[in-house]
Amino acid sequence: MKGRMGKRMRPQGPLKILTSPIVSCSMTILLVWLSVSFYFIRYRAPQHQEQDSFPARDHTPPHPRKSVLDVRPPIRVNEMKKAAEALLVRVLGSHAAKAFQIEIIVKASSDDPDSFEVHDLLTVEGGSARILLRGTDAVAVASALNWYLRYHCNVDTSWMSKFPLKLPRQLPQMGRSVVKQSLVKWGYYENVCTFSYTQAWWDWERWEREIDWMAMNGINLPLSLTGQEYISQRVFRKLGLTPEQVSSYFTGPAFLAWNRMINIKGWGGPLTQSWMDQQKDLQLKILARERELGMVPVLPAFAGGVPEGMKSLFPEAKFTRHGNWGGFSEEHCCVMMVDPTDPLFLKIGKMFVEEVRAVYGSNHIYSCDTFNENRPRSKHGSVGLDFLSHSSRAVFESMRAADPDAVWLMQGWLFMNDARFWQKQELDAYLSGVPEDRMIILDLFTDVFPVWKRRDLQRPTPIEKRRWIWNMLHSFGGISGMYGRLQVISKDPIAAKKQSNTMVGVGITTEGIEQNPVVYEMMAEMRWREQEVDIMSWVEQWADRRLGPQASKERRALGEEAWKELAATVYSCPGTQMGQVKSMVESRPRLDLATGWIPHSDFMPIKRHYPDTALVRAWLKLLRATRGGEDGYTCPSSASFDMADVTRQVLSDLFARLFQPLASFCETRFRGSAGALQSPQGGIRTEEEAEKRMQTLLEIISDMDQIVGTQPRMLLGKWIEEARAWGKTKEEEEALEFNARNLVTLWGPRGEIADYASKQWQGLLSDYYMRRWKLFFEHLQQAIKGTRVFSQERFQQELLVFEQQWQTDTSSSFPSSPAGDAVELAWKLHDKYAHLIQETLGEEAGEPLSQGPVVHAPGADILADDAPRGGEREGGGVENEERRGMEEPKGRRQI
Repeated sequence: MKGRMGKRMRPQGPLKILTSPIVSCSMTILLVWLSVSFYFIRYRAPQHQEQDSFPARDHTPPHPRKSVLDVRPPIRVNEMKKAAEALLVRVLGSHAAKAFQIEIIVKASSDDPDSFEVHDLLTVEGGSARILLRGTDAVAVASALNWYLRYHCNVDTSWMSKFPLKLPRQLPQMGRSVVKQSLVKWGYYENVCTFSYTQAWWDWERWEREIDWMAMNGINLPLSLTGQEYISQRVFRKLGLTPEQVSSYFTGPAFLAWNRMINIKGWGGPLTQSWMDQQKDLQLKILARERELGMVPVLPAFAGGVPEGMKSLFPEAKFTRHGNWGGFSEEHCCVMMVDPTDPLFLKIGKMFVEEVRAVYGSNHIYSCDTFNENRPRSKHGSVGLDFLSHSSRAVFESMRAADPDAVWLMQGWLFMNDARFWQKQELDAYLSGVPEDRMIILDLFTDVFPVWKRRDLQRPTPIEKRRWIWNMLHSFGGISGMYGRLQVISKDPIAAKKQSNTMVGVGITTEGIEQNPVVYEMMAEMRWREQEVDIMSWVEQWADRRLGPQASKERRALGEEAWKELAATVYSCPGTQMGQVKSMVESRPRLDLATGWIPHSDFMPIKRHYPDTALVRAWLKLLRATRGGEDGYTCPSSASFDMADVTRQVLSDLFARLFQPLASFCETRFRGSAGALQSPQGGIRTEEEAEKRMQTLLEIISDMDQIVGTQPRMLLGKWIEEARAWGKTKEEEEALEFNARNLVTLWGPRGEIADYASKQWQGLLSDYYMRRWKLFFEHLQQAIKGTRVFSQERFQQELLVFEQQWQTDTSSSFPSSPAGDAVELAWKLHDKYAHLIQETLGEEAGEPLSQGPVVHAPGADILADDAPRGGEREGGGVENEERRGMEEPKGRRQI
């Protein structure tokens, strides 16, 4: 038995033939050949075709591998835990971080939602409390920390808070554990425009702070476009363009967002090699940290825009031009684009993604916008359905040729902004070029105009048939006005998820940040919410955090009432107003501003959506809540920002109310009573009163400049200083300062998009806006006295001369650090303007506050019985079905 068992048995019959060495070798070669052939047939980039032909329609089924949208790679538990621990040290400091223990939850399936947990840990009797944070990745752990800090420690974690955060001496115990599960897979963040309007000059220190904020707010799908021009340059140079041809195509650093979206070229440039190299290095740090925390960065792909020299290199290729965007001259508009139906598009697109992967790595999700605010057009200026489907197919195939796992993340702005063009057949044609499992659509403006359920399209809409993300846009240009739609963002994402199983994320797609933080903090939480948020309860807790854990019960009561007032009015905008309130102060002066009209007024109206009285009542309560007193209270940075911001808005609104009688008086004098505006309360009757009113208006601008100067994020000097820091020579520094100045003022050589990105910042208010209003008042005074006929056209010509000269006036400097106490200054401004506020608003504004110390109990004059509560609003209900419809925007430029 032993001998027979130990003897190797030989194959018999057919098995003997199959296992012979020659046959085995042949079969191995055959299998290798079949595998290689399958790879080239299935994954290889499409071949270069005849110039007049379209890419062949792809009838193959979707990619056989599961999309990265369905499966994320398994996490490395130890590395993820270390990343979370490092975040805690950055956010809390090394000592406070020791009070927390971290565990990474390993999902049973990659399809399972993310989750986090917060638990008490057993401690020795009399010892300090310790907290256990558990999450499915570092982002989930960071979200658990944020939840604990907000709702158990009463600590503010917004943009205005300072790291390391100051925690209570004794950490509160949980009692009842917190377990949260994500509503959706993705938490998306950023708009292409944000990289210019807010982040143009950010260094690594500021990016590191933002990435930690992103993680704490559940963001795991960030748009990551920094350093894109380094890739474009490499591709264009390999194709044969000269360094001069490449650098002159790029805009200056402040305007790169619109160069990337093929809207403009060259303005503010050329782009220096120093800038591109530094941005590449910065992007490597950004991506390393985002990936370390478990995020999936969205990287750029080729959208089609190329320098003019490309035509001479490829004379047989087809090129088109986008239309005039923003009213720019030919020098800077009408960017040349490779026709998506030409094989050259596939060639360049493949090279672009290959370079992205070589330099920055890849998580397989790419973003590009081929027709952003430009209608598609073929070589002959017309467009058909075939062209649309071939265009999207070319974009995607250029990605897939370099990355077989590529997914296209598309901004869906064009489907809202130009809804008349993008009807069902155009949408179907354009989206048909990309496999459904290879695309995510950002419903970019869901908080006002939800494209995924456009009422002019039958459900399910073409967008809804793909994976899509619910987004809040909120801010155009990152301006300063107070505005929000809490009544929408607190419930609509949850309702949308119930209605659409293709909704895979929630996101923030604002054009500019560091303003109206209450709106962004609530929106970021919606990834972890499964039920509608009770706005008033949420705002009470928000108010407590802003005042800080040291605030007394009486202070908290005042703060809560103030924020309830704001939440029910300022931050619950009804109807379909698109964006923030624009201040008259930062608008080009003209008499008809009093009617509420300004350029871009569909998106940033002067007419306020809230009663001015509500804002003033909230202001009075915040003044009382934040002023120092016998209790030794010190206003934290977050409450200081709120005090400065609300005071700024109160003064801005006062300016508007005081300007209207002046405009009415001038209209009467210039055109006769028949053409006059209706004179409001406090009308002006004499020349002397008119001149006094002009002086008061200039004083308001000066006082606004002072109050915002107490805040580090409201300084023109800091914006310019950060821009100049990227320069390596004096020439570069001056070019960068020009970029910084122009973006927030003229936005173009002749004010093509003037004041779209205006900011109520110290320096801009006193040195730019006030000087414009002085010039305007000089023209009015001359006309009132009869020495010269008033002409708005003549004034604007003189104004443009000043505005253009200001762009290059590098001799003037502005503070780059905040100065003064926001609360004390706000009290002084209250004492100065209380009588004017009462005169223009009447008794509803409330009595002026006494100058004594803070009262440690809410007064009847502060906590009025008629203050809006819950979902109620002055003048109507919280919201109606109107916003759910799709209205055609008027002349919109997303800029």
